[in-house]
Amino acid sequence: MVFNELNDFIMKRIFLLFVFVYLSFFVFAQEDESWYCLTDEIYQEILRTNPDVVKERAMLKEFIDNNINNIQKSGETYIIPVVFHVVHNYGEENITYEQIQSAVDFMNKDFNHLRHDTAAIVEAFKPIAANCNIEFRLARKDPYGNCTMGVTRTVSETTYRGGEQAKEAAPTWPPEKYLNIWVVNSLPSGAAGWSYYPGTAPYGSDGVILLHDYVGTIGTSSFTHGSTLTHEVGHYLNLAHPWGSTNEPGVLSNCDIDDGIEDTPNTIGHTSCVLSAVTCGSLDNVQNFMEYSYCTKMFSNGQADMMRTVLNSEVADRNNLITEENLIATGTNNDYIPELCSPVADFTGNKKLGCEGFTVQYNNLTHGTNQVDAINWTFQGGMPEMSYDENPSVFYELKGEYYVELTAENSVETNTKKAPNYVRVYDKQDAYLLPYTVSFETNDFPKITGNANNDFYLEKAGSENWEQTSYGSEGKAIRIINKRNEIGTKNRIYLPNLKITDTQKRIYVSYKAAYGKFGTAAGDRLKFYISNSCGDSVRIVDVISSSKLISTYTSSYSTYVPTSSHWKTHSFVIEPNLLNGENLRVMIEVEAGEGNALYIDEINFSYTSNIDKIQNANFVSVFPNPTNGSLFIENQWQATEFTIQIFDAMGKLFFETRTSNKIYDASSIIKNKPSGLYLVKIKTENGEKIIKVNKTK
Repeated sequence: MVFNELNDFIMKRIFLLFVFVYLSFFVFAQEDESWYCLTDEIYQEILRTNPDVVKERAMLKEFIDNNINNIQKSGETYIIPVVFHVVHNYGEENITYEQIQSAVDFMNKDFNHLRHDTAAIVEAFKPIAANCNIEFRLARKDPYGNCTMGVTRTVSETTYRGGEQAKEAAPTWPPEKYLNIWVVNSLPSGAAGWSYYPGTAPYGSDGVILLHDYVGTIGTSSFTHGSTLTHEVGHYLNLAHPWGSTNEPGVLSNCDIDDGIEDTPNTIGHTSCVLSAVTCGSLDNVQNFMEYSYCTKMFSNGQADMMRTVLNSEVADRNNLITEENLIATGTNNDYIPELCSPVADFTGNKKLGCEGFTVQYNNLTHGTNQVDAINWTFQGGMPEMSYDENPSVFYELKGEYYVELTAENSVETNTKKAPNYVRVYDKQDAYLLPYTVSFETNDFPKITGNANNDFYLEKAGSENWEQTSYGSEGKAIRIINKRNEIGTKNRIYLPNLKITDTQKRIYVSYKAAYGKFGTAAGDRLKFYISNSCGDSVRIVDVISSSKLISTYTSSYSTYVPTSSHWKTHSFVIEPNLLNGENLRVMIEVEAGEGNALYIDEINFSYTSNIDKIQNANFVSVFPNPTNGSLFIENQWQATEFTIQIFDAMGKLFFETRTSNKIYDASSIIKNKPSGLYLVKIKTENGEKIIKVNKTK
């Protein structure tokens, strides 16, 4: 199965898995937390579509049947080299080396019966609680023989979607030599991770993928999450869930399914820690690491025999992992003396935009080694201009674009990260006065012709970003082609700085937009934020859904280009209480949702409304209409207050109120009224609108 087919399958499972998790909350007496792995969902799809996998699985079963009784649990310990691929976007998913080491340490305790709480194992299962004699070690040599700490770090937005894209961003190390573990920010709903059974992985995908907060026991994770990796590696070594190869615990028919291990009792499966559970005629092994119970503490002897047998099989080259030659090649053999690795300089700052006189807190993220002898920062335009501190604070007094450099060194090597134009500092006085129209006609986009200290600033994500484009004879606009971006990808554009001379007045904002959408997808969402500090520290002021943006439905094949009739005018208001000082900067964010293309032009800022009457624009809605009793009135104009009046068909007023709620629930007013026609009038300082409502019963 190719990567995109597998990805499509995984994403289609998101909704079904969400429903399962939701229903499970009511069906089972669960703990406060719940997690699921997608291993079996993916496995069943692979079996259905790939006949070669069926052959591999048959070969493995034959090998196990012929050898499981002959492979003894001797004093020999099988060592498995491990590499963690941290796929991050400078968020909390960029976990520390210490957290990764805690994951390896905790897994070793799980696999070797060394946990501090083994005494709490149910008495009936203590005799079969296994020391698997399997040890995991972080690799100290990479595939080319270079020094490594067993951790790679890759900056990629695929961390937010997980799956096979993240594995493409951080390519697999040879799976016959390393157990590959990918760490990401998020995965399909309900899943903490998954792995592939031996012989089932697509090329370049063998291993485990896991959420960052299920890695280890410290940092972003916790003790209760610590054994999730143990569970997934159990799958990697051919262990099924105790109720069989499904992702459906708690189903009575699971009693008829066996996991292929003699000493694990048949069970329906558990999502809570009921140690006395008897679901299939015998006491359940609720504390088994392959359960979902959150109180897991043991593998059985039979499971240990299964995993050790698999590590002697040629299927998926699992047998090569533990060979002395491979341990030497990966730097995980007992006699290996670890080398000191070279540092990889990296950093992040908590801000990149601001007005003159703002401070950036920098965070040193140097990695790749366990020893850094010296670090040296250079901050163009900053105070200080240089620093040897680990995480310095830097003050920027004057406008300009400034670079940042970080150099890290040890006795092996010196490494420098250079970030040109990392910080942008603005002078508030360079801003435009209202009324002002952003028309995107500048010849130097994203810079503004003739104004060196005012610009359009882009925060790019995905494969398509905001760009300047020409359309017809009407000039230039900005657009984004989100059909080429993954769902959830967010792109931002900061508009030029504005100077506010009267903070007691409302600011009216209107803009033209044209949006093409295809199919039944949710569509893109558009959000507007404001900052009173040149782009630093934003707050949301307006959201518009794809259903209100849409101009037309389009094909997914060609890029949507609007006609003159497709352009719609949208508006919102910035209230005076949101203005804090003389600077205003608007940031536009679009979130991809399988739309085609979105165009925006002629963004007008004014102290007075350019719309005379509210009924001339679709700023008020009443729903549902027709209604059988429920009635909600939504005012999208964002007036501080508005008046609602409801009349019967004869024009008699029977209800009136004044409210500042954006959505008003009038259900109690209308539900006992007879069926027929009613008139709802909404009045604001900008005008009034009358809507006919049909009550059906």
